[in-house]
Amino acid sequence: MTTTINTTFLPLWKCVLMVAGCMIPISLVHAQTYSFTIEDTERSYIVHLPTSYLEGKKYPLVFNFHGMGSSAKKEELFTEMDIVADKEQFIVVYPQAYHNTWNTGLGFKSYRHGKNDIGFINQLLDTLIHRYRIDTQRIYSVGVSLGGFFNYRVGCELSHRIAAIASVSGLMTDSTMAFCYPSRDIPVLHFHGTHDRIMKYKGVKQCLGVEETVNLWVLRNHCKTPGDTIHIPDICPEDKSTVDLIKYSHSADGAEVWYYKIYKGGHTWPGGGKQHKMMGRKNRDINASEAVWEFFKKFTLQTGTVNFTNQ
Repeated sequence: MTTTINTTFLPLWKCVLMVAGCMIPISLVHAQTYSFTIEDTERSYIVHLPTSYLEGKKYPLVFNFHGMGSSAKKEELFTEMDIVADKEQFIVVYPQAYHNTWNTGLGFKSYRHGKNDIGFINQLLDTLIHRYRIDTQRIYSVGVSLGGFFNYRVGCELSHRIAAIASVSGLMTDSTMAFCYPSRDIPVLHFHGTHDRIMKYKGVKQCLGVEETVNLWVLRNHCKTPGDTIHIPDICPEDKSTVDLIKYSHSADGAEVWYYKIYKGGHTWPGGGKQHKMMGRKNRDINASEAVWEFFKKFTLQTGTVNFTNQ
């Protein structure tokens, strides 16, 4: 089924970050950096509380994982998810990777040094729940590039704590797929540009391609095929990129899979801050931070528990 709809994901962005790390400062209210030691390694993270945070209310939580060579601070500036968090009333946490790389099973320093990144996120979650008023039924995670790779590990290994996941310009590694045993059907959102030259659409070494990744989760979540295709209005024709949203539904328990296919899009965060031209075209018909939250808020930790069969 193919339809065309109006989109509410209008860009919020101002150019705040270049790939080289040249940033134009913006106000980062209600954000603090913390750290703790796990397995003899100090790990840090940034917490952004919504501007009207109250102790008497419980809030959803979103983890936002940065890409390789980036940082928690750059991710906060680049995605501007804080703006959406203030409007929609959720907490955002930006964890910092070990030497700016996540342990995804690929040969980066975090993997070579055997860093337990899943253990880090698990302990971090315990710390956050103790410190803040968090709705434990509404905890989510998103990642970009290598952070998106890692987020698929989170979905596989922490599905008993994370309600839904999203990957922006990331792929799923062969090793993550081989050891992926989620405890429930977990809702998945994926964004990818067809002209991504960094994390190529058809995949890179030791990784699945985009369509293989999406189809794997469609199968795991027992979703109906084919999906419903929605043509997103081309409100920004000057970006020379268009978007289809393909939705795979689940009649039993709602563990859906959504895929934003960005035609001629590059290795980007749609609607995000300024990037180097080498990253390719950035689509501005959608705003990834807004679209991620529109997806996440549909689901709780109870989603995907009906008629679950571990495959």
